[in-house]
Amino acid sequence: MSRPVTFHIPASTANLGAGFDALSLALARYLRISIQPAEEMKIEVTGVDAALIPTTEDNLICKVAAAAAVRRKRTLPPYLLKIDNDIPLSRGMGSSAAAIIAGITCYEALAGDWLSEQEIYRCAFEFESHPDNLAAALNGNLISAAVADDGTVLVSKLTIPGKIGTVVVIPTFELSTAHARAVLPAEYSRKDTVYNIQRAALTVAALTTGNWSLIREAMRDRIHQPYRAKLIPGLEEILALQVKGLLGIALSGAGPTVFAFVDPKRADEIGSILTSTFAKAGVEAAAHLIDVDTYGRVIDQS
Repeated sequence: MSRPVTFHIPASTANLGAGFDALSLALARYLRISIQPAEEMKIEVTGVDAALIPTTEDNLICKVAAAAAVRRKRTLPPYLLKIDNDIPLSRGMGSSAAAIIAGITCYEALAGDWLSEQEIYRCAFEFESHPDNLAAALNGNLISAAVADDGTVLVSKLTIPGKIGTVVVIPTFELSTAHARAVLPAEYSRKDTVYNIQRAALTVAALTTGNWSLIREAMRDRIHQPYRAKLIPGLEEILALQVKGLLGIALSGAGPTVFAFVDPKRADEIGSILTSTFAKAGVEAAAHLIDVDTYGRVIDQS
């Protein structure tokens, strides 16, 4: 490794409403990394929430790289790690998953030990046990993921045909995944479980066939959003909105970000409506038109 290895990892939105811990979509916001051996360890951070990203060995990317080295029985040299981040932290946009995949990639580059996809997941699961965001960060596009009884991660990378708009509305406050999971019940009724299974399946069908008329109902959920609404002022009102051009809407991951599929011609208008709805609940938020990422992790081969 005579010169830096550079790569980028996309953000992601998980669940897409009913597909709790099973569906995700990669988004074209990126964690950009440069890594190379150095005489001593040094971390440089720029970009979104740079002040919140540690420049010590407590950095999640570094912790993952070190854990991968232990797992693979390798020793990593000191290194210079440059981070340029464009994914807001603790907002439900897959920042942790991106950092985990980045840490494994840093290990691979420094050790010259390039892992299979299953080996990547085994390393990643030491830090995050849900495959949806991880698979979107690694593979890009629309992802359906599951974990087999033997721990194998099963991933199908799907394509959304045609042109559909995607709006992401990001509140200014943070919400940790742990806190958002803590409000969920330990058990669900058969009625609510069947409700979500039906709609998760319908979400995949609607998005992969371009049947946009099904998306609104397909993205409804009874497993996590009703319980997390108490943590996010304005969410109930946003999920209930009936606006022309709003094709489907859901909490992005654990939140507080909201993700919507929209008619591209009305994307700006809908973004404004969503931010104003948050504002009425006392929440400052910003709307962004973010494309779907179709590549996932990209390592610079130049």
